[in-house]
Amino acid sequence: MIIKYSFARLFIIILFVILFPLVQKQWLNLYLFDIGNFSIYKILYYLSGLICPSLVIINSIDKFTFYKFKNKKINNYNIGGKSLLLLTISTLIIFSIFISEYIFLNLKIFSYLFFSDNTFFVDHIVNKKILFVMLTFILLLFNNLKLFIKKVSLINFFLISIFVWYSEIISNIQFNDNFFKNIFILENISYTNIIFLLSIEILYYLWSYISYGSHLSDWLLPIPIKKYVSSILYIITFYLFIILYYSIFFRT
Repeated sequence: MIIKYSFARLFIIILFVILFPLVQKQWLNLYLFDIGNFSIYKILYYLSGLICPSLVIINSIDKFTFYKFKNKKINNYNIGGKSLLLLTISTLIIFSIFISEYIFLNLKIFSYLFFSDNTFFVDHIVNKKILFVMLTFILLLFNNLKLFIKKVSLINFFLISIFVWYSEIISNIQFNDNFFKNIFILENISYTNIIFLLSIEILYYLWSYISYGSHLSDWLLPIPIKKYVSSILYIITFYLFIILYYSIFFRT
């Protein structure tokens, strides 16, 4: 499967990225103008935070999940032996670590928002991280469970988006410096959320190619042709648009 976007879909994405943040701000302004009374604009603004994460999930399932590659020798160059073993293990390890860190980021946000003592997370959850990495590593070896891991990542993205939207944007709860300590995270959690999911999408695509069909059973992996590699650019481009959306929203 070669990831492609039609001109119409690309045009709709661009319009959404540019115009929707302005619409959200307008709803907020109309709500604040008449804050003492019930306003439909308040509901629209509150619910608008769910639209972008929902569209990301729909697009990911539609475009970035069910990959099909030509299950045959497509060129004269192949990866096998120790090189394929190293590629397989390193991809699985990196993929497992990213998944685990992403899940634990969500748990850390949840702990920060709903527990007054944030050491609950550190003392009872973080020290089990290595076990979670190992479990994820094993699950990714099975195709059906690989799809389950992908869906968990998308749910995780949606939950983080909701937590950030309804705490920082609506409830005005700011994440202080202690939250960012001892964790690889940008100072804007929305950007961190997107970059994590982008990394997982790329790793999922790479692992889908490596594990596709009889590649591993034959222990012979064709070096991907140009059109397969270019599909990664479509993934990156889409998530750059999502980052641009949040950049416009936070600046307007």
